[in-house]
Amino acid sequence: MEEMNLEKEMTVHCGKVTDSMETLESLCREEAEKLLATLDVPEGRQVEVPFWTKDFPELIAVGKFSRDKSGKVIYELDFSQSTL
Repeated sequence: MEEMNLEKEMTVHCGKVTDSMETLESLCREEAEKLLATLDVPEGRQVEVPFWTKDFPELIAVGKFSRDKSGKVIYELDFSQSTL
């Protein structure tokens, strides 16, 4: 994936509407881990990245990326906003 450009919204597409929620959660975690290496999160800010299904666009989760006290980029996936 490309580095995060805060001017442009980044999105992730993974899985299908017919996949189980467990499968979709696993796929989202895999993609979020990949983003950790490339995402540029400014100090003191949080970057939200929506995770959508590939086929028929349904929201799976919203990834919330920020920096911890040591400066390492961390994430939390919020599945409560899912439209599935």
